[in-house]
Amino acid sequence: MKWDEEQKGTGYRWLYGIIAGCCVTAMQIGVGLLQTDQHFVIMMGIAQGTLVCSLTILCGGILEWLMTPLPKEEEDEHLILHPARERIRDYELAFQTLAGSFAPSVKMGRERFCQQAAMDTADKIELLWNTRLEENREAVSQQLMEMAHIMGDTAEHVWDLHTDERDEESLRKKLKGMGLQVHSVLVYEPDNKKREVYLTLSARRRQCVAVKDVAEAVSRILDKPMMPARDSRSFVTGEKITVLFLERTNFEVLYGVKKAVKNKEQISGDNFSVYTRKEGQLLASLSDGMGSGVKAYRESERVIDLLEQFLEAGFSKETAVRMINSALLIHSDGQSFSTIDMCSINLYSGICEFLKVGASTTFIRRDHQVETISSTSLPAGVFHQLDLETVNKKLYDGDMVIMVTDGVLDALPAGRQEELMKEIILKCPSESPQEVADYLLERALDFEKKAPSDDMTILALGMWKR
Repeated sequence: MKWDEEQKGTGYRWLYGIIAGCCVTAMQIGVGLLQTDQHFVIMMGIAQGTLVCSLTILCGGILEWLMTPLPKEEEDEHLILHPARERIRDYELAFQTLAGSFAPSVKMGRERFCQQAAMDTADKIELLWNTRLEENREAVSQQLMEMAHIMGDTAEHVWDLHTDERDEESLRKKLKGMGLQVHSVLVYEPDNKKREVYLTLSARRRQCVAVKDVAEAVSRILDKPMMPARDSRSFVTGEKITVLFLERTNFEVLYGVKKAVKNKEQISGDNFSVYTRKEGQLLASLSDGMGSGVKAYRESERVIDLLEQFLEAGFSKETAVRMINSALLIHSDGQSFSTIDMCSINLYSGICEFLKVGASTTFIRRDHQVETISSTSLPAGVFHQLDLETVNKKLYDGDMVIMVTDGVLDALPAGRQEELMKEIILKCPSESPQEVADYLLERALDFEKKAPSDDMTILALGMWKR
């Protein structure tokens, strides 16, 4: 827009100069025709007209430069506080203040414990209730503080997205040529993340365009292999839809799962989940509820559901686990525990992060060797201070991650459970995750002289390069 205005002003200067020059030339020639040397008069008139035209253009440019105000220095974007951003900041401070009001007094609790030996039964019961109350208050305080951190993180990063207007315009032109009506285009690259493209499209004249073809067009424009996000529609029709395109991942993961239910129970108390996040991360989670049967199933199901919802909303894995732990503490009567076993694979780099909360050992099969990831932490819902154990490993083409619940290892002879499991994994001839899970569970059940004494679940994840 600014360039158009500058071009418009320059055109006016030339027009004024030409009109002034022509007028002077006509006047000089008209007066000179009354004299004798007509050729000299015509040449002088043209020369004077050209001079006046040049001077008019030059003076117009000088006057415009003098009258144009000096450009203001661009303000630092970080100093400009967006109204919505300011409101989120206010929410963050409010949650921090509220968290402080719920935080219990640690000093008073310790003093009561020091006096416990001199208390009678009634006082000890009161002390136990007060301790439980303080633990719940601490859990609520941690939840509110995590919410404050989430608010602050949102305020910092939501407005730091950098769009690429040139790529957006190129995409508009290309997609219009494919018979698509482009309603909006957004191309941005978040900090330390891959480029993302949001397209709001609809087809013209009752056409039907495959989203796969749109992805190929986007790849050519951006010069990077792009793919539609999971759960995207397969075709663009006359209905207006928004499709997210992400950079194609370097790895793909297939998984298989096999379960066995404890003797005399109708349902397993173990639950699992495998899904891919839009950031190019595959998240596999396994939870073992305390005990067995319906109650254990409901506890582990709630843990998996909350975990999916928190992570889908953009919370970090650590934050999600801490909030789940707080929810279990507040909701339970002191006998509601669940293990949390998470495996997060970056499908671009192959880096795998393991997070365990009271979970059983995880095995990584690579060529002719097996590596173990163990944990000594307690399950979620025991203490408000949660001990998170994380380990990062680099995975390669053909590697397989095998996650199990404690019922699988408990079925093996005590004393060498992990070593025996390694031997069983190495003897498995298949590369299929489902066949591996079936084989391992069958071998584990061979060690049980009767029906399973605990719920057993095996989740196998195989990773291959595209």
